[in-house]
Amino acid sequence: MGYEFKGIKKRIPLLLSMPHSYARYAASALLRAGIAAEDIRVTPFGLRVMTDDMAAVTGCRLYERLYLTIPIKRGEKLTCENAGQTIGTSMLKRILDSYIKGERPIPTRIRVEVPATGTGKRAIERMRDEESRVAGIFTDAIKEALPQDIEIVTSGYECEIFLPGRPDGTYGMYLWCACMGDGRFSYRRALEPTSMSAVRAATMIEMLHPYIIEEDSVLDPFCGTGTLVIERRRHGRTGNVFGTDISERMIAGARENAALSSEHIHFIQRDFFDFTYDGFFDEIITELPDLYHRSEREKRSFFGAFLKKCLSITAEGAVFGILTGEADIFSMELKRYRELETAETIGFGGKREVFVLRRL
Repeated sequence: MGYEFKGIKKRIPLLLSMPHSYARYAASALLRAGIAAEDIRVTPFGLRVMTDDMAAVTGCRLYERLYLTIPIKRGEKLTCENAGQTIGTSMLKRILDSYIKGERPIPTRIRVEVPATGTGKRAIERMRDEESRVAGIFTDAIKEALPQDIEIVTSGYECEIFLPGRPDGTYGMYLWCACMGDGRFSYRRALEPTSMSAVRAATMIEMLHPYIIEEDSVLDPFCGTGTLVIERRRHGRTGNVFGTDISERMIAGARENAALSSEHIHFIQRDFFDFTYDGFFDEIITELPDLYHRSEREKRSFFGAFLKKCLSITAEGAVFGILTGEADIFSMELKRYRELETAETIGFGGKREVFVLRRL
């Protein structure tokens, strides 16, 4: 038997999971969608949103997963020591009965995240061991509290109970259900191992929101399967949008994805450095190729040729949004181009940064 999400009929707290550093960009998108500022709160796990408007929330393209918050008894805090009692008196069963229609028990995965206590391989191993230990404690507690409602599984699950840990040793409790649906990126049929994830592409576009203008003409010089420019089109009205890539397979995939998204984008199989355009672009947005196998001299040469080519096909006042994992070397080469002003650099995880540039 399948499962059905009954929908939300009153204001409830939701968790939009995402890296903490991206939360403020998601909050901006939700404010534009009409969610009141007082109903949005940044947490260590993402954004907590109080709402009865699922359409406004699911219109946000920056979250990884959407969870229902499982309230616990007032005055209590969920810890490993009181897991059985606190989960037993929580609203977990009531939430399942209120929102999930279908036979019981529901196949459910338990996912625990504990706060990082260091960096390096050993610290990660310790963290994984602690997550396994804590997951065992919570699994036993949930089995005892709801033996007729939940079947704990590790694959083929319909629901996920997410238990993120805080530095003080307490845990939050949230519920995700597959039947809630998520069609935000259903256009992504053609994928490659190097493809940027749709959520990260949408996040990058949101980071550029203060700098981009409706009806701009846009180019992604290394478009891959087209996710970044598709997300740019979905973010707001544009002029002509182009994507170039040297790979025939990538361009075929980009065209397939664009057709499924119903977005009109010109994808051209061509080396960017040989690309010509009868006009000037207002935006260049792209993720630069991975150059880890190149020497520093080769990297600087590539970045220099890239910037020179961009300047030859962009209008005055054009905006560049450039994602690279070679921020230090890119910065050194960028200093040679007085026509370009750095408006902002934004961390994008690890050593990757988004450079927001303006053409003077």
